[in-house]
Amino acid sequence: MVTNLNCIYTAKYLVSGSAPPIEDGALHVHAGRIAAIGTRKELLNDQPSVKVVDFSDALIVPLLVNAHTHLELTDYSYWESNVMEEESSPKNFVDWILRLIRIKKNLDEEQYRLSLLNGIAQSIAAGTGAVGDILSQQGLRNLYQNCPLSGSLFLETLGQDPALVHRLKDGLTEALQDETTGLLNLGISPHSPYTLSKDYLQDIYSYCQKQNIRCTTHIAESPDEIEFLEQSQGDLVNRLYPYIGWEKYVPQPSRMRPVEYLQQQGGLFPGNLLVHGVQLSAAEIEILVATKMSLALCPRSNASLDVGKAPAGQLHRAGVKLALGTDSLASCDSLSIWDEMAFAHRWFEGELDAPTLFNMATQGGAEALGIEKDLGSLQVGKIAGFQILRPKTTVAVNQIFDYFVSSICTDDIVQVYHHGQSQFHS
Repeated sequence: MVTNLNCIYTAKYLVSGSAPPIEDGALHVHAGRIAAIGTRKELLNDQPSVKVVDFSDALIVPLLVNAHTHLELTDYSYWESNVMEEESSPKNFVDWILRLIRIKKNLDEEQYRLSLLNGIAQSIAAGTGAVGDILSQQGLRNLYQNCPLSGSLFLETLGQDPALVHRLKDGLTEALQDETTGLLNLGISPHSPYTLSKDYLQDIYSYCQKQNIRCTTHIAESPDEIEFLEQSQGDLVNRLYPYIGWEKYVPQPSRMRPVEYLQQQGGLFPGNLLVHGVQLSAAEIEILVATKMSLALCPRSNASLDVGKAPAGQLHRAGVKLALGTDSLASCDSLSIWDEMAFAHRWFEGELDAPTLFNMATQGGAEALGIEKDLGSLQVGKIAGFQILRPKTTVAVNQIFDYFVSSICTDDIVQVYHHGQSQFHS
C-alpha cells in the first residue's frame, strides 16, 4: 500500500457523483481527504509544486457502496459443491433457505474466516468503498480491524424461543459495546419478520432507537413472506419451521402486509435500512416515503431466487431513498456493484436510468448507511475514496453513464484508493 499524503490525480474525466463530469479533470488529495476538484489546469495552477499522478485516458470515479451483502458467505459455491453433490438444485425460495441452513451446519469458524477475508478482498478489487455487511459469526467481527472498507457491520440475530432470545440479547449488548470495528460502525440485523418473534423485533427496534444504533431488515422479499405474515400458512410454516424446531412458535395470522407489520413493531425509522422490497404494494411504498426509509434493492439475488421483481420505477418516482446491494454469493455471481448496476439497468427495463443507478450505487448507498458526510461522492472535505477506470474503447463525455451500466466496468478498474491510499489493484 502506497500513501501519497499530498497529490493531484488527473484523468480524461472526473465523475464526482454530485455534479456533471469534468473533462480533463483533477482531484487534489491531502492527508486522506479531498482538498480540491476541478480541471487539470485549475488545480495545477493553484498547486504547482504538488506531485501529480496522471491517469491520461482513464476516469476518476467515487468508490461504490454495497449497501447489502453477506461477505461471510463468499465461498458458498465451493462449500455447496463439496457438501451437496447429490442434491437437486433448489426449486423455490424455501428450498434455497433449507439448503443454505444445511450447508452452514457443516462449516467451522476457519471456513467462515477465510470466506469473509475473501469477500473483503473481492469487494475492494471491485471498486467498493463501503458495505452494509451482515455477519452471523459475530466472533469474526475483528477481521475488519485492518480493513479499508467503511460502512456498517450488522450483527445478525434471529429467534423465537424466549429463553434463547434472552441470551441472544445479552450477547448483542456485549458485542455492541465496541461501537466500531475497523472503519465500520457496528449495528444489528434483525433478520426478517418471519425469523424473529414479535416481542424480539420490538425489543431490537426499541434498543436501536434508544442507543442510536443502525440496523437493517430483510422485508417483502418473497411471496412466502406475505403468506406467512398474513395467514401463518405456506412453506415457511410447513417446511422451514419444522426443520429448525420452531413448530410451536408459529404465530397467529397478523392479517398484515410486511410494511404495516414492521410499523406495528416500531421498525419504521430512518436508522433501519430495509432490504429487497420485492413484494411491496403501492400503499406500502407511500408509507416508506412518509417515514423516510431507505431501501436497498438486490435485483440479481431476486432474479436468482425467482422471488419477483421490485417495483423499482414506482419506488423511484414516489421518492423512496434507494440503494443497491449484491446480497451474498449464495444468490449472486459477484460482489461487484458495477455488475449489479448493469444487471439492474436491464432487469428493470428502463425504469431506472443509468444516472439514477449510479446515484444509488454511490450517494444513495452512503445515505442508507449514514456515511454520506464522508463518502458517496467526490467533494471537498470528504474521504479520498476513488477508483480509476480505463475503458478499452473510447467513451465520450455524454456516454459515461451508459458506460457505467455496460457490464464491463469491473474489468476496467486499474486502481482503487481508500483514504488516499493506493490498493495496487492492477
